[in-house]
Amino acid sequence: MVPLMQAILDYLFGAASFVPHGYCLLWRPDLVALHAISDGAIALAYLVIPFAILVFVRRRRDLALEHRRVAGLFAAFIVACALTHLASLATLWLPYYGLQGIVKAGAALISLTTAVALWPLMPKLLDLPSPSALLEANQRLAEETLARKELVGQLQRVNRDLEQRVARRTQELREATQRFELALSSSGITVFVQDMDLRYRWIHNPRLGMAAEDVVGREDAEILPRQAADQVVEVNRAVIADGKAREEEVFIPDPQDGDTYIRLHAAPERDADGTTVGVICALVDITAEPRRAVELRKVTDALAEANSRFDQALAGSSITMFRQDADLRYTWMYNPPQGLTVEDFIGHTDEEVLPEATSRIVTPAKRCALATGEPERIETAMRIGDRIAWYDMRIEPLLDEHGQVVALTSVAIDISAQKEYHHHLRVVMRELTHRSKNLLAVVQGIARQTAQSVDGLQPFVERFGARLQALARAHDILVDESWRGAAIEELIATQLGHVIERSEERIIASGPKVLLKPEAAQNLALAVHELSTNAAKYGALSNETGIVRVDWGPVDSGLDAPMFEIAWTESGGPPAVAPLPSRKGFGSVMIERLVPRAIDGAAELTYNPGGLVWRLRFPARYLVDTEVHTEIA
Repeated sequence: MVPLMQAILDYLFGAASFVPHGYCLLWRPDLVALHAISDGAIALAYLVIPFAILVFVRRRRDLALEHRRVAGLFAAFIVACALTHLASLATLWLPYYGLQGIVKAGAALISLTTAVALWPLMPKLLDLPSPSALLEANQRLAEETLARKELVGQLQRVNRDLEQRVARRTQELREATQRFELALSSSGITVFVQDMDLRYRWIHNPRLGMAAEDVVGREDAEILPRQAADQVVEVNRAVIADGKAREEEVFIPDPQDGDTYIRLHAAPERDADGTTVGVICALVDITAEPRRAVELRKVTDALAEANSRFDQALAGSSITMFRQDADLRYTWMYNPPQGLTVEDFIGHTDEEVLPEATSRIVTPAKRCALATGEPERIETAMRIGDRIAWYDMRIEPLLDEHGQVVALTSVAIDISAQKEYHHHLRVVMRELTHRSKNLLAVVQGIARQTAQSVDGLQPFVERFGARLQALARAHDILVDESWRGAAIEELIATQLGHVIERSEERIIASGPKVLLKPEAAQNLALAVHELSTNAAKYGALSNETGIVRVDWGPVDSGLDAPMFEIAWTESGGPPAVAPLPSRKGFGSVMIERLVPRAIDGAAELTYNPGGLVWRLRFPARYLVDTEVHTEIA
């Protein structure tokens, strides 16, 4: 055992044959000092570094265990390096080369272990930010910190503002609640809340002379009459079942204070999650409503009947009613003028829908009514299509509650028929005056010519009276037609009627339905009278077989002006013999010269063996019928 220990000591601390390292340096003081100081300084520095590592690890308690172990290995590696330098320092004077080798071997082992432990951490170490990145991150962190401080300040200000607003809203809610309760107290409205079992949890302004504490905690069956309670319970259970609000009218009999009708409004009460937790109800006293409903129905029925009568009256009349706003835009119209619709007016002004001439008259009157608030009345004409319509218009201002004019209501009565009547009356009066003068002239001429063609008073009276009767019959026809004209067929029938009864076999009249103007009708009546009188005495109507045919219609004369012709043809009677010139009477003069000359025409009288033929051709302007004018043209 002793030799073994001695061998270990010799190995560690050197045998007698080993010499110190200083001997190799020839014990030069400068070399020995250089190596000694260098190894000592390095060893001292190596020993300080592990101490700093241990202090860092101790203060950084947030380091993971893995990192602490690596730090410990790194500190052990530094200490081992320090020991190798201390061993080198000792071998300068002592030959402890075995000990130095063991120390170096231990340092090598610790170094390898540290390297093995450190290598897996290399990616993480590489991911560590650089100093510039850390500086930039610190700057961003400082900016974020400043922004957060500002945000905190803003949040604090917002919080203070929110608290103030909440305080104001709370005060407003308190005041609103007070007003609500005051309004309910004076309105006769009851509001209450019931739980899921339909027990009262809260009530305001209870009815039936009860206080709130008399109602809370009780059910409807304990408070209301049975029928009313059943009705309220049915409604509230339905609201709780499906979550839908309902409304019901409830009758509460009260022999003392009188029966009461209430309207129940029920809605579900929900919690924050939307779950139904009860029912909220409002009771409104509507006792007066049934009576008002009856009165309202009566008034409504009366108003509807009045409106119906009004509509019927307007629909069958020529009255137009309309309303315009302050800008004179039509907002309502009933019974618009014939040929126009309500859509033509609504939303438009007078300038947009009325002719310019009409607008220039009605617009100033309406603006005057708007400005003064006084009614206006005007007469105006308006062209609608191809006709002129006249209206008597009354404009009434509509006032608001402040007495300001806000709109106009107007009534326009179509007086076109009146205007036409008055115009026609004036025309007729002028025409009557003119025709009276003409008639007197004709009568005077007939009297003079008749007097010249007869001998004695009695023949004069007979012939003159017959001719006046012919003229009178023509006037009767003209009067029936309001002096517009006389139909040829009717004129011929009336003139022949005094000599023979109308017979389809003996008198044949053929031609279009036309009207002769009054001056032409009078002259033709005289001519037909002379012809019929002559036919009855000497011509086709003097026997039982003769026929008179009268034809009329347009003819082509080759002239620019259209012409019309009437032909009187007799047949079946005695042969027609022309009288001697000295024996021609007034009748011949009338049909050959006077009548044609009066209507700018020409007559042709022919005496044929078969009977007399008379043709009268005159301008078509003496006709009233427009269809014949068109046909002639």
